[in-house]
Amino acid sequence: MQPPESNSQTKVAPPPMRGPLAAIMWALFLGCSWTWVIGMFLPVLLVRDYGVWGWVAFAVPNVLGAAAMGWVLKDPGVSRGLVERHRTACRWFGLMTVAYQAYLIGALTGPIGLTAFGVIVLAILVAGRADHLRDTFAALIVFALSLGLLGYAQSTGNLWTHLDPSAFAGRLSNTDLLLFIPAAAFGFALCPYLDLTFHRARQSTQPGTGKAAFTIGFGVVFFSMIVFSLGYAGALENVNGHIGFDLAPKLWTVLLIQLIVQGGFTTAVHIRSLTVKGGRRTEFGLVIAVALGLMLGLGALLMDGEPGPWMQWTFVTSVTELGYRGFLLLYGTVFPAYVLLCMTTTYRQVSHKAKMCVFAVAATLSYPLACAAFIANRSWWAVPIFAVMVIARIVIELLPGGTRSDRVSPVE
Repeated sequence: MQPPESNSQTKVAPPPMRGPLAAIMWALFLGCSWTWVIGMFLPVLLVRDYGVWGWVAFAVPNVLGAAAMGWVLKDPGVSRGLVERHRTACRWFGLMTVAYQAYLIGALTGPIGLTAFGVIVLAILVAGRADHLRDTFAALIVFALSLGLLGYAQSTGNLWTHLDPSAFAGRLSNTDLLLFIPAAAFGFALCPYLDLTFHRARQSTQPGTGKAAFTIGFGVVFFSMIVFSLGYAGALENVNGHIGFDLAPKLWTVLLIQLIVQGGFTTAVHIRSLTVKGGRRTEFGLVIAVALGLMLGLGALLMDGEPGPWMQWTFVTSVTELGYRGFLLLYGTVFPAYVLLCMTTTYRQVSHKAKMCVFAVAATLSYPLACAAFIANRSWWAVPIFAVMVIARIVIELLPGGTRSDRVSPVE
């Protein structure tokens, strides 16, 4: 059963949109909001580590998992009820996403890039405010600009020539790739349900329009962006611990601009979603998140250089990559664990407090295991992560409860 909507929510919330134009505009919004530092930079690391199959293991669950949310949450009311029950977790997801953007852009571009990033964020926030139409129009501009920049990079540098047959074999083994695949599927299938920008789109569209928006947004808009990421991933190489391009400097600049534009849009729409009902605590959290991301990013930029001895027993080749993976593993363990253990329906009605206790233990155990598997070059440590999740889910199902809960959807 979904909690009834309050009168204040009914008065403030605009009516859900319908029609082909609404589906296309919200598809652009969704695709651009999800094209952040994971979509733009992770393929670079995956092609290096696992070859092109690493990109496939990233792309397939990412596109299908994000698009599925529009079908799983059948109407705006389901999305609103989910957010109301799990608003704190959704806020933490948004805060970490904002910090993540600031971190990588600071680490890769420095003060100049961060200044441009800040200008883009402020411009979108001021221009859009709470207006859905303006935000979707901004997404159209961002998408067109990104396609133009990447098209220019392709026409000038012919990025795809770097994907020769040797690109299909990464520096790690096929066993490492096989252990990465379920981890990627786990994160990308479950994390979307904590994304407030996704919920904003779902709550703003009628059932059929929402399904079309999510399908087009991730099957077309987002997918086209990560296809380009496969192209420039083949052009990347590591130079003395730094991430650099085996391309002309102007193309490196073009791709960084595209990263700043996409990251700026994502950050702006997450900030807007967080502050709609956030209050002062959320605003304070945003300040801390931005400051944390900036400090860590600029610190990584300053510390990058000759690889230290500690890197010999890790997958990473720079301090920037170390911090990047540290953020990334939150989306591979902690956040999807919350969705699996606290948001999905259970056979019995179990109190949220009891679920949170089990989740806290599972997250505390799984994150260090993920660090061992995907940072410390111990891939087999990924196996116990799934054992922890399965055991935690069984424990929740066995907790004392009431009558069988109604299975309205895969999420409560």
